Amino acid sequence: MVTTPKIRINRKKKVAFVLSGGGTKAAAFHIGVAYALREHGFEFYQGLKTDQNRIEPHSKMVQTYVGSSGGSFIATVLAAGYSLENISASFLNQIPTENSQFFPRALPRLQYSKMFKLRAEIAKEQVNQFQTVKNIASSLIDGNFPSLLQLKWLKMSGLFSTAGLEQFMREEVLPSNRFEDYRPELFIVSTKLNDSQKVVFGKSAYSPPPHDPRCEYQTHVRISDSIAASASLPVIFAPYQIPDHSGRTHYYIDGEIRETLSTHVAVDSGADLVFTSYTHQPYRFVKEVGSLTALGLPAIVVQSIYILIEQKINSTYESYRSKKAAMNEVYRYCKDSGSGLTREQADRIMEILEKELHQDRDLDIIPIHPNSSDTRTFLGEHFSLNPRRLTEIVKAGYKAGMSALSKYEFEE
Repeated sequence: MVTTPKIRINRKKKVAFVLSGGGTKAAAFHIGVAYALREHGFEFYQGLKTDQNRIEPHSKMVQTYVGSSGGSFIATVLAAGYSLENISASFLNQIPTENSQFFPRALPRLQYSKMFKLRAEIAKEQVNQFQTVKNIASSLIDGNFPSLLQLKWLKMSGLFSTAGLEQFMREEVLPSNRFEDYRPELFIVSTKLNDSQKVVFGKSAYSPPPHDPRCEYQTHVRISDSIAASASLPVIFAPYQIPDHSGRTHYYIDGEIRETLSTHVAVDSGADLVFTSYTHQPYRFVKEVGSLTALGLPAIVVQSIYILIEQKINSTYESYRSKKAAMNEVYRYCKDSGSGLTREQADRIMEILEKELHQDRDLDIIPIHPNSSDTRTFLGEHFSLNPRRLTEIVKAGYKAGMSALSKYEFEE
């Protein structure tokens, strides 16, 4: 008989929502997951510190948001105070029907023409392309395969720039562009291109980070710049430039290069109930779809990437589960009358374990992702703004969220 895990909400210190990248597909999926959270009684701590008549946080309210790439957009608009209906209307090209849905304003419709700009530098970078192709052909004839790093026709840093996304967020979306002005905690994850370092932008810093010594927290960067940096997916988007305190420019790329889900950021901030939402679920053979070889290179590439990502996510989640199981067993032994330990000694042992394992014994992480049989979500375009397709993904997120959350009992 399978028992339903019980989570005592009133004992939780803080609830967090961690949203992965994956373009507009991931963003739409996160919206559906957010609806499922609301269906299970969870609310979202939102808005500016100066907002009047805002609900104070309670045990069943998401107070911390962690986002990367596409997930950074949804995390930000939720933290900023936009309702789910307002966000959905923007994604699905709808008109909000209630005045409350316009708070803090009607979220503009997403348009690539506004958010993503074709880089003017491309022509300059490709000046020598024709000659380079001739040189490659000549080398191959001579039996030499040129190094990819030396191919000038590959020496462009990206087709598009996320500068338009930064402008869109700054001018049309954000009530304030400063992390510290918002009531909830908001963290946006990116990666330093030239230092192989994970960077977390927000209003709080943890030094050194308890879980990842290669992670750096920065508190001086604007939200719009943070999102533009986090969304700079290599090849498609050029690395985004942000100066440090000394004025030195650093280049940033997608926030999930080093790690797919930044659950540890939420944990570092004190969250002990963490919902993670991601779409990187590999394809499992379905007779109606058949082999991915029939769908060509794009499907094979996506499957390969998803397999790699799934392994990283599973490894992290299994580490959390094994630590939790080990601490529970030690705690049970310490409580046993035959152990000869006092209550104070048992508590001290648990404190040591939590510190050394970098994990709270009461931490609960609930992963939410598409079902392995959900081939439509797997095959969905990562950057589509088609309202019909996005509606399907929102529904898939809601379904996955309801399925994952129904496995738990959330007790007051």
